[in-house]
Amino acid sequence: MTDDNSHPRLPCHICQATLQVRLARGRKSGKPFVMLVCPADGRHIRAFVADRAYVQGLVDQVEGRT
Repeated sequence: MTDDNSHPRLPCHICQATLQVRLARGRKSGKPFVMLVCPADGRHIRAFVADRAYVQGLVDQVEGRT
């Protein structure tokens, strides 16, 4: 799905709010991961992407290293 500005949109499967994407770190390991969370109620969905290559590529892209 897309919003009015043609940006990709991933809706919550419960309330249809657009999921937020956050960079987070593991509590014990300190390793970075990407978290998808429902802004209306975090209990609806919380998903984590921990693939090292993907997360590092995303961090590099956000920091302007690529």
